[in-house]
Parts: sequence; C-alpha cells; structure tokens
Amino acid sequence: MQENYQKQLIKYAGFLEEANQRSGWFSAGRLLSLLAVVAGIYIFFSLGNIYGIWAAILFLTFFLVLIVRHTNLKKQKQRYNRLISLNQKEVKFLEGEVVDWENGERFRDAQHLYSSDLDIFGSHSLFYHINRAATRSGEERLAQTLSAPGPSQSIGPRQEAIKELVPLLDWRQNFIAAGLEEEEDPQLQNKLKLWLKGSKPSAARVLLHPATRFILAIIAIGLGLHFVFYPNPQHFEWWMYGMGLNIALVFSQFRHIKKEYNQLNGITRSLRIYAELIASVERQAFGAAYLQNIAGQLSTRGQTASKALYRLGRILDGFDQMNNVVALILTNGLYLYHLHVLNELYRWKKEHGGQIIQWLSAVTEMDELVSLSNYAANNPDFTYPEVADAPKLEAEGIAHPLIAPQKRVANSLSTDGYKYMILTGSNMSGKSTFLKTIGINLVLMRAGAPVCSLRFKSYPFTLLTSMKLVDSLEREESYFQAEVLRLKRIKQELEGEAVKMVLLDEILRGTNSDDKRNGTRLFMQKIGSFEARGIIATHDIDIADLAKQEPGIFKDYYFESQVKDGELTFDYLLREGICTTPNATELMRSHGVI
Repeated sequence: MQENYQKQLIKYAGFLEEANQRSGWFSAGRLLSLLAVVAGIYIFFSLGNIYGIWAAILFLTFFLVLIVRHTNLKKQKQRYNRLISLNQKEVKFLEGEVVDWENGERFRDAQHLYSSDLDIFGSHSLFYHINRAATRSGEERLAQTLSAPGPSQSIGPRQEAIKELVPLLDWRQNFIAAGLEEEEDPQLQNKLKLWLKGSKPSAARVLLHPATRFILAIIAIGLGLHFVFYPNPQHFEWWMYGMGLNIALVFSQFRHIKKEYNQLNGITRSLRIYAELIASVERQAFGAAYLQNIAGQLSTRGQTASKALYRLGRILDGFDQMNNVVALILTNGLYLYHLHVLNELYRWKKEHGGQIIQWLSAVTEMDELVSLSNYAANNPDFTYPEVADAPKLEAEGIAHPLIAPQKRVANSLSTDGYKYMILTGSNMSGKSTFLKTIGINLVLMRAGAPVCSLRFKSYPFTLLTSMKLVDSLEREESYFQAEVLRLKRIKQELEGEAVKMVLLDEILRGTNSDDKRNGTRLFMQKIGSFEARGIIATHDIDIADLAKQEPGIFKDYYFESQVKDGELTFDYLLREGICTTPNATELMRSHGVI
C-alpha cells in the first residue's frame, strides 16, 4: 500500500506543478487585460474613438472571467496540496512514524465497558489507526461505532460496502481532502435543529409576498431614476420618502432577520464542506446495497442535495451585508434586499428543511466508512470475519492489529466445548496482549472491518472487560472498590439478553492472596452459569484447577517463559495446559536487582 501512496504523491505533485504554470499564465493574462482596459479608456477620452470604450469593455469582461478562473485554480491548487499532505502522512504512518491524525482522546471514558481497557481511544489507539474522517461529525460517528456497535445484521452489508470502497483510492482521498478545506462548526447540527423548529412569522407573510416586494422596489427605483433624469429638490425628496418607506418596512422585520442570522451565524463554511462531500457521493455510482442506501438518503426535489446546500450557503452570505451600514441602507432602500434574503431562507426551509439533517447524517456515515475502508486498504493481509450463529469464537493466526507486522505473534484458538479460557502465564508473557487481541478484533468485526487473522469466525458478542482499572479520587474510590464495582456491573450485564464476551485480567489485585484466590474462584463460578464466553488471565495456578472440576465450563491455556544464558525470553505462543514457570525471581536477577 505504501507504493500506492508514493504513486499518488508523484501524481498530485505533477498536477500541482501544472497548476502553478497555469496560474502564471492567468496572472500574466490578468495584467495584460488590465493594461488593455486602460489603453481603451485612454483611446476613448484622448482620441475620441468610440472603439476604445468597446475595447475597454471587452477586455474588462475578459479580466473578470480570468479572475473567476484563477480563483477556481487557486482552490484546485489548495486541494492538490491537501492531497499531497495526506499521502505524505500515510507514507510516514506506514513507516511507523507518529503523525497528527486525531486520536480520539476526547472520547475516552474510564467507565466504558471495554474501550479504555482495549485502547480504543487515545495515543496509538485503534481510533488513531483508523480515523481519516473529513468531518468532526464523521469522527463522532466512528467513535460511536467502535464503542457502541450497531446491530449484528449490519456487519455483512458494512463489509461489502468497505470492500467496494477499498480500491477507490482517488475517490476516497478526494472525499477526505474536501472535508479538510474548512473546519466544521462543532455546533452545526444543533444550530440547524434549533433553526428548523422556528416558523415563518405571520406579519412577514404580506411583506414577503413577491408582488409586495416587486411594487415597492419599482416605486423606489422609479423615483430614483426620475430624479436622475429630472433633478430637482422635490424629486429628490420623493425618492428619499420611497427609500425611507422601504427601509422602514425592512426594519419592521429586523428582529426576524436578526433571529435567523444569529441562529445560523458561522455555519456557511461548514455547509460548503458538506455540499462538497455530498457532491462527491452524487458523482460516484455504488454497487453495494449499504452504499446505495446512503446515497439514496441524499435525494431531494428539483435539484441535487449538494446544490441545495450551496444555495443555502449563498442565502446566508446575503445576511453578511448587515455589517456594512452603507450597503444595508442602499440595498434595502432600493429593493428591500434583506426581505428578499429572508424570503429565500423561509422558502429553502419549506423545500428542504425536513431533509437537511438526514443529508448530514448520510455524509457522516459515508465519512466513517471511508475511514474504515482506508484502514482495510492499509492492511491488505487482514481478513473479513465470518459471523457465527451460535456463541463461539474460532480464530486461526490471530494477532494484535496495533502491533507492527514484523513484531506480531499469531495464535489460534477455538471456544468449542467450553465457555471460559483460564489463561495462566508469568509476567510479561503476553496474557494482557492476548486479551486485547481478542477484544480489538471483535470490535473491528462489529464495525464491519477486516481483522488481524488468517481466519476468524465469531458470534457478534457484546464485550465486557476488566483489565486496567485505576482508583478515582473524584469518586473517592480505591482501586479495589473500583474493581468490585466493575465486576458487579459485568455480572449485571451478563444477566441481560445479549451474549457477552468477558475479558478479565488478574482481577482482585487489591487484596491478599487467599482472599483474591477465593474471590476470583467464586466470581468465575458465578459467571460460568451465564450464556457467555470469555478469557480470564491469572497468575494463580490454583484457580486453573477449575478446569478439572468443571471441564464443560473452563479450559486451561498458558503462555510460557524461558531463561537462556541468564536472559528471560518469551515466544508469546498459546499452549494448552497450565503454566508452571513463574518468572519474578528470574526477571529481577536478569536486571541485577537481586
């Protein structure tokens, strides 16, 4: 995949160089056109040649066209620069460097049932590896999927959608680059929802009627023209009366204008982002039903959803003249400008107000899928899991997806014939990493993404974990109390209908050995009665005896450590049975502590 990004870099660098050359020609053309305009004006006034003014008008028109074209070219150059930056970051990321992707730190929740234990958010997290969202809302949607997955029935359709997006590298990157053009207003949807609740005031309906605005504008403009052609103080007075009447009528609705302006102030740039993203979706034909459903949510009457959003942005731009006193008086005095803007806004709300939130939601869902498909493309050796009908998990060659490929150690397991794996092993032997391996791959499965495994078939379990709790000064909880409360919550969750996957790492560490052993044994026997699956990692060999007492519920596996030439080594390979090689003494000896 790194080679693909290198090719993208070369391609967009070439496009940028070509655009820079064209930009130079545009600059030269604008200068020459402006000089021709000046020359035409000079010829007309100094020589009295009528062709001079026509030439000036012609070249002025050409000059204005060049400005528009040059502005569009500048935007294209900015897009190429964003695409170059995007590919540079991808190359660095795949080389193992840290880049400034959003890592989802703001979504961290120590009380969540699994996200904190499994490093879903934060530095070097799963979110950091996946997230390429073009919008803030897309990030929130991805965070929700990773921490609160949707129904299991959506796994298959989402897989098909992600598979279709993986080869669309150009489309995906242009989608992402479009969102990076501006920073999304974090209150965008809240502002729109509040605005949509409002209604058109009854007093404004007569003033906003097209006939009313047309007649009043004709009167003001007509009086102005009359004064221009027949200037005298009385005609000027009539014109001022007409202007004053129009201004008074506009200002009679000023509180409504101000209300609309305040509710939607600052969202124009965000609307342009979404319009660009929607246009990207509209231009692409999709085959997967899941993607077609998203695209179908962008339908509207009369025009495309992207054009409708562009139009809303232009309407909101019209309110900006309220900050210019001269323009405010002239435009409203002559043709009631802000009544026209207000009317257009009410009309837009009537035509599209019921759909805009749906459009934004569709874009954020596509944004999330683009991130997941980028993750799939970055990991072409990952496989798409199968969904099992019965509560079980089978994996061949499964490894931790956040560990560098050259350092990963893969294992295989199957939960057939038992409910809970009792995992023993010495310190640093890989127990915690193995628990996270299972958990994170299950999170990826529920998201519809490929997993780090040669083959993976699992029931869509709901995850419950207790692995790295911390005490809480805010809640005045000790570590032990926090863990007991966590285990209580796990038990309560197991009493629900959904089948769970329980991952526990060395529970009840905050008490003495006998108490810990007895408490762990009793808790395991308690959760063994529920229809669930799980892995319990422990240092206590005595607890592993449960597999002999209840072989249909528990089964023993372990990780091993060895001492070679005075050095402690680990192979991180899962073995059936119980670990009998504690390593605390050897670990201290290898570090010269004892």
